[in-house]
Amino acid sequence: MNQGAIFQPRRLGHVNVVVADLERSIDFYRDVCGLNLEFTESGLRAAFMGTGHTPHDIGMMERTREARRGRDGHTQIPKGAAQAVSLNHIAWEMDTEADLVRAYERALAAGIAVPRTLDHQIAHSVYLKDPDGNTNEFYADTIKDWREVLHGDVALITSTWKPGNAPAATERRWSAKPDRRPVPHAAMQPLKLSHVVLTTPSLEPMAAFYTQVAGLEPVASSERGVLLRTPHHGTAYQLAIVQGEAPGMHHFTFEVAGAPDWELAASRLQSLGCLMARHEGGAAKRGVLAVDPDGFHVEFAEPRTGDPAVLGRVLRAPAGELAAVI
Repeated sequence: MNQGAIFQPRRLGHVNVVVADLERSIDFYRDVCGLNLEFTESGLRAAFMGTGHTPHDIGMMERTREARRGRDGHTQIPKGAAQAVSLNHIAWEMDTEADLVRAYERALAAGIAVPRTLDHQIAHSVYLKDPDGNTNEFYADTIKDWREVLHGDVALITSTWKPGNAPAATERRWSAKPDRRPVPHAAMQPLKLSHVVLTTPSLEPMAAFYTQVAGLEPVASSERGVLLRTPHHGTAYQLAIVQGEAPGMHHFTFEVAGAPDWELAASRLQSLGCLMARHEGGAAKRGVLAVDPDGFHVEFAEPRTGDPAVLGRVLRAPAGELAAVI
Protein backbone atom coordinates (compact mmCIF):
# COMPACT_ATOMS: atom_id res chain seq x y z
CA MET A 1 0.00 0.00 0.00
CA ASN A 2 1.20 3.50 -0.84
CA GLN A 3 1.42 4.73 2.75
CA GLY A 4 2.27 8.35 1.96
CA ALA A 5 -0.72 8.91 -0.33
CA ILE A 6 -3.94 10.72 0.52
CA PHE A 7 -6.23 7.90 -0.61
CA GLN A 8 -5.21 4.27 -0.24
CA PRO A 9 -7.82 2.14 -2.07
CA ARG A 10 -7.83 -1.63 -1.84
CA ARG A 11 -9.08 -2.37 -5.36
CA LEU A 12 -10.54 -1.05 -8.60
CA GLY A 13 -14.33 -0.96 -8.27
CA HIS A 14 -15.96 0.02 -11.55
CA VAL A 15 -16.10 2.32 -14.55
CA ASN A 16 -19.07 4.59 -15.23
CA VAL A 17 -19.93 5.93 -18.68
CA VAL A 18 -22.49 8.20 -20.33
CA VAL A 19 -24.30 6.37 -23.15
CA ALA A 20 -26.67 7.39 -25.92
CA ASP A 21 -29.36 4.73 -25.45
CA LEU A 22 -29.61 2.98 -22.08
CA GLU A 23 -31.63 -0.07 -23.20
CA ARG A 24 -29.29 -0.66 -26.14
CA SER A 25 -26.28 -0.57 -23.81
CA ILE A 26 -27.93 -2.92 -21.30
CA ASP A 27 -28.51 -5.43 -24.10
CA PHE A 28 -24.89 -5.21 -25.23
CA TYR A 29 -23.31 -5.58 -21.81
CA ARG A 30 -25.64 -8.48 -20.90
CA ASP A 31 -25.83 -10.46 -24.15
CA VAL A 32 -22.34 -9.78 -25.50
CA CYS A 33 -20.23 -9.00 -22.43
CA GLY A 34 -21.90 -11.40 -20.00
CA LEU A 35 -22.64 -8.88 -17.22
CA ASN A 36 -25.65 -9.33 -14.96
CA LEU A 37 -28.08 -6.42 -14.68
CA GLU A 38 -27.99 -5.72 -10.94
CA PHE A 39 -30.30 -2.70 -10.65
CA THR A 40 -31.53 0.33 -12.54
CA GLU A 41 -32.24 3.91 -11.47
CA SER A 42 -35.14 5.18 -13.54
CA GLY A 43 -34.95 8.71 -12.14
CA LEU A 44 -31.48 9.18 -13.60
CA ARG A 45 -31.93 6.83 -16.58
CA ALA A 46 -29.06 4.71 -15.26
CA ALA A 47 -28.17 1.01 -15.06
CA PHE A 48 -25.60 -0.96 -13.09
CA MET A 49 -24.18 -4.28 -14.29
CA GLY A 50 -21.47 -6.59 -13.05
CA THR A 51 -19.78 -9.88 -12.33
CA GLY A 52 -20.68 -10.00 -8.62
CA HIS A 53 -17.32 -8.95 -7.17
CA THR A 54 -18.65 -5.47 -6.36
CA PRO A 55 -22.14 -3.92 -6.64
CA HIS A 56 -21.32 -3.24 -10.30
CA ASP A 57 -18.39 -3.38 -12.71
CA ILE A 58 -19.93 -0.85 -15.07
CA GLY A 59 -22.44 1.92 -14.47
CA MET A 60 -24.21 3.62 -17.37
CA MET A 61 -26.25 6.79 -17.51
CA GLU A 62 -28.19 7.91 -20.57
CA ARG A 63 -27.02 11.26 -21.89
CA THR A 64 -29.12 14.35 -21.30
CA ARG A 65 -28.87 18.10 -21.75
CA GLU A 66 -30.97 18.69 -18.66
CA ALA A 67 -30.06 18.65 -14.99
CA ARG A 68 -30.99 15.55 -13.01
CA ARG A 69 -31.72 15.63 -9.30
CA GLY A 70 -30.96 13.09 -6.59
CA ARG A 71 -33.05 11.49 -3.88
CA ASP A 72 -32.98 14.56 -1.60
CA GLY A 73 -33.48 17.08 -4.41
CA HIS A 74 -29.79 18.00 -4.81
CA THR A 75 -28.49 18.59 -8.32
CA GLN A 76 -26.69 15.33 -9.00
CA ILE A 77 -26.07 15.97 -12.70
CA PRO A 78 -25.71 19.68 -13.57
CA LYS A 79 -27.31 20.90 -16.78
CA GLY A 80 -25.08 20.01 -19.75
CA ALA A 81 -22.69 17.85 -17.71
CA ALA A 82 -23.91 14.58 -19.26
CA GLN A 83 -24.82 15.68 -22.77
CA ALA A 84 -22.02 13.78 -24.54
CA VAL A 85 -21.14 10.09 -24.66
CA SER A 86 -18.02 9.91 -22.51
CA LEU A 87 -16.26 8.43 -19.50
CA ASN A 88 -18.13 9.58 -16.40
CA HIS A 89 -15.75 8.28 -13.73
CA ILE A 90 -13.45 5.52 -12.51
CA ALA A 91 -14.15 4.14 -9.02
CA TRP A 92 -11.79 2.86 -6.33
CA GLU A 93 -12.92 0.87 -3.29
CA MET A 94 -11.59 1.86 0.14
CA ASP A 95 -11.25 -0.67 2.96
CA THR A 96 -13.63 1.01 5.42
CA GLU A 97 -15.74 4.13 5.74
CA ALA A 98 -13.35 5.36 8.44
CA ASP A 99 -10.47 5.09 5.95
CA LEU A 100 -12.49 7.07 3.42
CA VAL A 101 -13.27 9.85 5.90
CA ARG A 102 -9.64 10.12 7.00
CA ALA A 103 -8.57 10.36 3.35
CA TYR A 104 -11.20 13.05 2.73
CA GLU A 105 -9.83 15.03 5.67
CA ARG A 106 -6.26 14.66 4.35
CA ALA A 107 -7.43 15.90 0.93
CA LEU A 108 -8.99 19.01 2.45
CA ALA A 109 -5.89 19.65 4.56
CA ALA A 110 -3.76 19.41 1.42
CA GLY A 111 -5.92 22.02 -0.33
CA ILE A 112 -7.40 19.56 -2.83
CA ALA A 113 -10.80 20.55 -4.17
CA VAL A 114 -13.46 17.92 -3.44
CA PRO A 115 -16.43 18.72 -5.69
CA ARG A 116 -18.85 16.10 -4.33
CA THR A 117 -19.45 13.74 -1.41
CA LEU A 118 -22.45 11.48 -1.92
CA ASP A 119 -24.52 8.79 -0.18
CA HIS A 120 -25.45 5.99 -2.62
CA GLN A 121 -27.36 3.97 0.06
CA ILE A 122 -24.91 1.06 -0.26
CA ALA A 123 -21.76 3.23 -0.26
CA HIS A 124 -20.41 6.65 0.67
CA SER A 125 -18.29 8.37 -1.96
CA VAL A 126 -15.78 11.18 -2.45
CA TYR A 127 -15.13 12.49 -5.97
CA LEU A 128 -11.95 14.12 -7.31
CA LYS A 129 -10.67 15.08 -10.75
CA ASP A 130 -7.23 14.12 -12.06
CA PRO A 131 -5.05 16.65 -13.94
CA ASP A 132 -6.70 15.72 -17.27
CA GLY A 133 -10.20 16.24 -15.86
CA ASN A 134 -11.12 12.55 -15.49
CA THR A 135 -13.30 12.05 -12.41
CA ASN A 136 -12.30 9.47 -9.80
CA GLU A 137 -14.69 8.13 -7.18
CA PHE A 138 -13.28 6.82 -3.90
CA TYR A 139 -15.97 4.89 -2.05
CA ALA A 140 -16.55 2.65 0.94
CA ASP A 141 -19.33 0.09 1.13
CA THR A 142 -21.80 0.82 3.92
CA ILE A 143 -23.94 -2.33 3.51
CA LYS A 144 -22.58 -5.88 3.57
CA ASP A 145 -25.36 -7.41 1.46
CA TRP A 146 -25.94 -4.68 -1.09
CA ARG A 147 -28.42 -6.79 -3.09
CA GLU A 148 -30.87 -6.56 -0.17
CA VAL A 149 -30.97 -2.78 -0.62
CA LEU A 150 -30.59 -2.23 -4.36
CA HIS A 151 -32.25 -4.62 -6.80
CA GLY A 152 -34.71 -4.27 -9.65
CA ASP A 153 -35.56 -0.65 -10.38
CA VAL A 154 -35.01 2.10 -7.82
CA ALA A 155 -36.44 5.49 -8.77
CA LEU A 156 -33.61 7.49 -7.16
CA ILE A 157 -30.62 6.21 -5.23
CA THR A 158 -28.30 9.06 -4.30
CA SER A 159 -28.39 11.86 -1.74
CA THR A 160 -25.71 14.13 -0.29
CA TRP A 161 -23.34 12.96 2.45
CA LYS A 162 -21.41 15.04 4.94
CA PRO A 163 -18.29 13.17 6.13
CA GLY A 164 -17.88 13.49 9.88
CA ASN A 165 -21.53 14.23 10.66
CA ALA A 166 -21.89 10.71 12.08
CA PRO A 167 -19.28 8.22 13.33
CA ALA A 168 -17.68 6.41 10.41
CA ALA A 169 -17.84 2.61 10.40
CA THR A 170 -14.51 0.94 11.10
CA GLU A 171 -15.60 -2.55 10.03
CA ARG A 172 -15.10 -3.87 6.52
CA ARG A 173 -18.34 -4.08 4.58
CA TRP A 174 -17.06 -5.05 1.13
CA SER A 175 -17.89 -8.49 -0.24
CA ALA A 176 -15.23 -11.06 0.67
CA LYS A 177 -16.94 -13.83 -1.33
CA PRO A 178 -18.38 -12.66 -4.64
CA ASP A 179 -21.85 -13.90 -5.49
CA ARG A 180 -21.43 -14.27 -9.22
CA ARG A 181 -24.49 -14.29 -11.50
CA PRO A 182 -23.17 -15.40 -14.94
CA VAL A 183 -25.16 -14.88 -18.14
CA PRO A 184 -24.96 -18.33 -19.80
CA HIS A 185 -26.05 -17.26 -23.28
CA ALA A 186 -23.61 -14.32 -23.51
CA ALA A 187 -20.80 -14.27 -26.04
CA MET A 188 -18.21 -13.64 -23.31
CA GLN A 189 -17.93 -14.94 -19.75
CA PRO A 190 -15.88 -12.41 -17.73
CA LEU A 191 -14.47 -13.09 -14.29
CA LYS A 192 -14.02 -9.49 -13.12
CA LEU A 193 -13.02 -6.00 -14.20
CA SER A 194 -9.25 -6.08 -14.66
CA HIS A 195 -7.96 -2.61 -15.57
CA VAL A 196 -8.58 0.72 -17.27
CA VAL A 197 -6.28 2.36 -19.84
CA LEU A 198 -6.11 6.16 -20.00
CA THR A 199 -4.25 8.25 -22.57
CA THR A 200 -2.74 11.61 -21.69
CA PRO A 201 -0.62 14.34 -23.30
CA SER A 202 0.89 15.02 -19.83
CA LEU A 203 2.21 11.80 -18.37
CA GLU A 204 4.20 13.18 -15.43
CA PRO A 205 1.40 15.08 -13.62
CA MET A 206 -1.03 12.21 -14.23
CA ALA A 207 1.40 9.69 -12.75
CA ALA A 208 1.96 11.99 -9.76
CA PHE A 209 -1.78 12.30 -9.10
CA TYR A 210 -2.43 8.57 -9.21
CA THR A 211 0.48 7.77 -6.89
CA GLN A 212 0.46 10.71 -4.46
CA VAL A 213 -3.28 11.42 -4.30
CA ALA A 214 -5.09 8.30 -5.52
CA GLY A 215 -2.58 6.06 -3.72
CA LEU A 216 -1.84 3.52 -6.45
CA GLU A 217 1.51 1.74 -6.51
CA PRO A 218 3.70 1.81 -9.64
CA VAL A 219 4.31 -1.62 -11.18
CA ALA A 220 6.37 -0.59 -14.21
CA SER A 221 7.09 2.61 -16.08
CA SER A 222 8.84 4.08 -19.11
CA GLU A 223 8.93 7.46 -20.80
CA ARG A 224 5.76 6.39 -22.65
CA GLY A 225 3.61 5.09 -19.83
CA VAL A 226 3.11 3.77 -16.33
CA LEU A 227 1.24 0.78 -14.90
CA LEU A 228 -0.25 1.09 -11.41
CA ARG A 229 -1.97 -1.23 -8.98
CA THR A 230 -3.93 -1.45 -5.76
CA PRO A 231 -2.85 -4.04 -3.18
CA HIS A 232 -5.89 -6.35 -3.09
CA HIS A 233 -7.27 -6.59 -6.61
CA GLY A 234 -5.57 -9.77 -7.75
CA THR A 235 -4.44 -8.65 -11.20
CA ALA A 236 -1.02 -7.34 -12.21
CA TYR A 237 -2.21 -3.73 -12.65
CA GLN A 238 -5.52 -1.89 -12.54
CA LEU A 239 -4.62 1.37 -14.28
CA ALA A 240 -2.42 2.06 -17.28
CA ILE A 241 -1.61 5.64 -18.26
CA VAL A 242 0.08 6.07 -21.64
CA GLN A 243 1.30 9.04 -23.61
CA GLY A 244 -1.18 10.16 -26.26
CA GLU A 245 -2.30 13.21 -28.17
CA ALA A 246 -5.59 13.62 -26.30
CA PRO A 247 -6.77 12.78 -22.77
CA GLY A 248 -9.42 10.14 -22.18
CA MET A 249 -10.16 6.45 -21.81
CA HIS A 250 -8.68 4.14 -24.44
CA HIS A 251 -10.35 0.94 -23.19
CA PHE A 252 -11.27 -1.07 -20.13
CA THR A 253 -10.58 -4.77 -19.70
CA PHE A 254 -12.34 -7.75 -18.17
CA GLU A 255 -10.29 -10.75 -17.07
CA VAL A 256 -11.48 -14.07 -18.46
CA ALA A 257 -10.62 -17.12 -16.36
CA GLY A 258 -9.05 -20.34 -17.55
CA ALA A 259 -7.88 -20.86 -21.11
CA PRO A 260 -10.71 -19.62 -23.37
CA ASP A 261 -10.98 -20.57 -27.03
CA TRP A 262 -10.00 -17.15 -28.34
CA GLU A 263 -10.62 -18.11 -31.94
CA LEU A 264 -14.20 -19.00 -31.07
CA ALA A 265 -14.57 -15.82 -29.00
CA ALA A 266 -13.34 -13.68 -31.88
CA SER A 267 -15.68 -15.47 -34.26
CA ARG A 268 -18.68 -14.86 -31.99
CA LEU A 269 -17.86 -11.17 -31.59
CA GLN A 270 -17.31 -10.84 -35.35
CA SER A 271 -20.69 -12.44 -36.07
CA LEU A 272 -22.26 -9.85 -33.76
CA GLY A 273 -20.48 -7.02 -35.57
CA CYS A 274 -18.49 -5.80 -32.59
CA LEU A 275 -15.02 -7.36 -32.96
CA MET A 276 -12.26 -4.73 -33.08
CA ALA A 277 -9.10 -6.81 -32.72
CA ARG A 278 -7.68 -10.11 -31.56
CA HIS A 279 -4.51 -10.20 -29.45
CA GLU A 280 -2.70 -13.40 -30.28
CA GLY A 281 0.49 -13.55 -28.27
CA GLY A 282 1.39 -10.32 -26.51
CA ALA A 283 3.74 -10.49 -23.56
CA ALA A 284 1.19 -9.01 -21.14
CA LYS A 285 -2.04 -10.67 -22.28
CA ARG A 286 -3.98 -12.46 -24.99
CA GLY A 287 -7.61 -11.82 -25.79
CA VAL A 288 -10.09 -9.89 -27.90
CA LEU A 289 -11.18 -6.28 -28.15
CA ALA A 290 -14.81 -5.39 -28.77
CA VAL A 291 -16.55 -2.09 -29.44
CA ASP A 292 -19.85 -1.23 -27.76
CA PRO A 293 -22.74 0.65 -29.44
CA ASP A 294 -21.30 4.02 -28.36
CA GLY A 295 -17.75 3.31 -29.50
CA PHE A 296 -16.27 2.40 -26.11
CA HIS A 297 -13.58 -0.26 -26.44
CA VAL A 298 -14.14 -3.25 -24.15
CA GLU A 299 -11.43 -5.88 -23.88
CA PHE A 300 -11.60 -9.48 -22.66
CA ALA A 301 -8.21 -10.85 -21.81
CA GLU A 302 -6.25 -13.65 -20.20
CA PRO A 303 -3.28 -12.11 -18.36
CA ARG A 304 0.05 -13.73 -19.23
CA THR A 305 2.44 -12.18 -16.71
CA GLY A 306 2.71 -9.99 -13.64
CA ASP A 307 6.48 -9.71 -13.86
CA PRO A 308 7.40 -5.99 -13.59
CA ALA A 309 10.48 -6.53 -15.81
CA VAL A 310 8.36 -8.00 -18.61
CA LEU A 311 5.70 -5.32 -18.21
CA GLY A 312 8.44 -2.68 -18.33
CA ARG A 313 9.53 -4.04 -21.70
CA VAL A 314 5.92 -3.92 -22.90
CA LEU A 315 5.84 -0.22 -22.01
CA ARG A 316 8.61 0.39 -24.52
CA ALA A 317 6.31 -0.57 -27.41
CA PRO A 318 5.92 2.08 -30.15
CA ALA A 319 3.81 4.99 -28.97
CA GLY A 320 1.00 4.30 -31.45
CA GLU A 321 0.69 0.67 -30.33
CA LEU A 322 1.22 0.94 -26.59
CA ALA A 323 -2.34 1.51 -25.41
CA ALA A 324 -3.54 -1.58 -27.27
CA VAL A 325 -0.91 -4.00 -25.95
CA ILE A 326 -1.57 -3.28 -22.28
